[in-house]
Amino acid sequence: MTRTAILAALLLAPVARADEPKLLVKPDAFETLINPNCSHCVDEAKRRASELRPDDPVLCWTRGYSDGGAIPVRFFLAPYRVISDSYGVFVYDPDAGFARGFEPGYTFRFHGWRNGVMAMKDTRDGTLYSCLTGVAFDGPKKGQRLKPVPTLTSTWGHWLERYPNAVAYHMFDKYKPVELPKTDNADSAKTRPAKTDPRLKPDELVLGVRVGDKTKAYPLARNIDVLEDSIDGTPVAIFRHGNGAEAAYRLVASPPRKFQAPRPDKDGVSPPDDGTPLPGATGAKPRTLSGFKDSKLGPLDRDTDSAWDVAGRAWHGDLKGWTLEPVDAVACKWFAWSAEYPDTEVWANGRRQPAGGAKKRDADDTVREVAGTAEFLRNLPKPFATLKAVDPKARTVTLLLDGEKVAKVWPVEPDAEIKVHGWWGRLEQFKPGQRVWAWLKLDRKKNPTSVAMLADEVSEFDLHASLKKGAKAKYSPDEVEAKRAEQRTWLRKRWVGEGLPGTLTFHHVFSGELEVMLDHEAMRWGRSLSTGDVVHLTADPPIKGVVKAVAPWRERTQVRLVVGELESAELKIGQRLGLKMTPPAESADASPYPPDIGRAKAKAERVEWFLASLYCVCPVGNDTCTGHFYTLASCNPNGCGAPNEAREMIGKLIDKGMTDEQIWDELRKARGPLMTKPHLKP
Repeated sequence: MTRTAILAALLLAPVARADEPKLLVKPDAFETLINPNCSHCVDEAKRRASELRPDDPVLCWTRGYSDGGAIPVRFFLAPYRVISDSYGVFVYDPDAGFARGFEPGYTFRFHGWRNGVMAMKDTRDGTLYSCLTGVAFDGPKKGQRLKPVPTLTSTWGHWLERYPNAVAYHMFDKYKPVELPKTDNADSAKTRPAKTDPRLKPDELVLGVRVGDKTKAYPLARNIDVLEDSIDGTPVAIFRHGNGAEAAYRLVASPPRKFQAPRPDKDGVSPPDDGTPLPGATGAKPRTLSGFKDSKLGPLDRDTDSAWDVAGRAWHGDLKGWTLEPVDAVACKWFAWSAEYPDTEVWANGRRQPAGGAKKRDADDTVREVAGTAEFLRNLPKPFATLKAVDPKARTVTLLLDGEKVAKVWPVEPDAEIKVHGWWGRLEQFKPGQRVWAWLKLDRKKNPTSVAMLADEVSEFDLHASLKKGAKAKYSPDEVEAKRAEQRTWLRKRWVGEGLPGTLTFHHVFSGELEVMLDHEAMRWGRSLSTGDVVHLTADPPIKGVVKAVAPWRERTQVRLVVGELESAELKIGQRLGLKMTPPAESADASPYPPDIGRAKAKAERVEWFLASLYCVCPVGNDTCTGHFYTLASCNPNGCGAPNEAREMIGKLIDKGMTDEQIWDELRKARGPLMTKPHLKP
């Protein structure tokens, strides 16, 4: 071949573009699960009771027969990644941060990765599809899109409580739980785009929403628990739930209908089923709603005040049983969404973020980026266990966690919440053989490292029982109160002898000033202290101090002390101390008002005092609301509207000239007795 011919051949040869999506074909990386046997959530909860955890992530489809269904990710999607079934084709891509469903079929198989996103193949004709968008990117049907099945991700405990008769896969013994990946798959990472749209961080989670040909990304680090917006002129509502579930809907509600179970052909496709109207809904027509407002019951539509859940189903009010029209939406990582939809908009508190545009940041954006919507309780493992041994001096407990075969020794955090008989207690009160409920602290890699809360059966029952529906009571209210009264008396004696437990948080050697942060249990006694009171710290020898200031700090109490010259020279920041004080009268301990009510004078200080003194009573369940167990001040305002709603409400009452006692009475009347005690909603 002549040099001219060689040059011509090189010029005519196709050249790979630098930004062209990379496809890595590896069909054997994960086996596809095809048409598994079906059951119902309520039955599978019994079958694998010791292995299914309330916080197990599940992929839920929300429409159709039996109100949809739930797939426990650890048992089915983590090991298989693609499920081809008559209910839908369900996919799970932990590297791109999503799980979702498409129209039913038996012929789809895991194929590999493209753009850092899983790809699957239809074995009927070889067409390749993006598992994120459902769009065919190669093969005979290139450019066509699979019909999405409305799905969202939730937790097993929440879905079982809300929809116990929903479809579930029969959990035969062969289905073994696989822990979720903690690192990115190397093959997936190889195909990620070299550059990511700079408007958001690559791994930031967004809710990607598509209406027609237009798409929009809603950063999930923003407070969008209930949000109304418009995409390409179509009004949409976005709902979020405390357990991490997100979904989007048109503002169109349809009357309740009953749907048949699938009747699949050889390819897994069933005949169309428009459903049969339920009794009382015959002749009712879909109606367009004017919008939604937030409430303690969840989103309320402004037309009928009916309450809706994250699945787009009214569970309370005039429209109970009606459903909203789903919009194609999926929670995923930003790098994946922007790679598949490079022209997407980004929601930014009402400011349009055009594709490719630089994001203008403000102070709120910076705070939210750091804090996100994380809640302390949401991520913690909360297993039940049998106590095998306890060492109070070493502060360790040996626990056999439910579902495990080998007991393990766990260190107990110095300031862990220890709950005995519905009140606070001490490790030495626990005995081997007891059933306990534990919260496990996580490190940055989400590995459990220590015990952050330990409760006996009475305390666990007390935390949950008042909110359970139809649950058989283990203890009567009188029994719990009797045990709590006994424990309060016992602990009062310990406080007198050993002092209130706390941690040294500030130490100015030369001025003789100290700050001690008292534990949650010391709220009443600690906040009864006043400037000038004499106290003693349990050092060796004891250190005498005079109270300079006392202030609430979330569920804890900050006490500033002045001590004598060099008395505190050997103390270290972070040291655990006891603070001995003159005990308040027992009548003050039982007062309906906190002991320091009315001390704060400025409006802002009064508002924050209330948030640090009362517990949230919102309906968020599954033991995820920090403000339920700690105080409302501990809720992250980026992920929850309750703190700011309370601030606004209390501020208005202050502006009316009401005293703190009057405001407390008003709040107690509106919020009930749970406002004044730690509690949880199961």
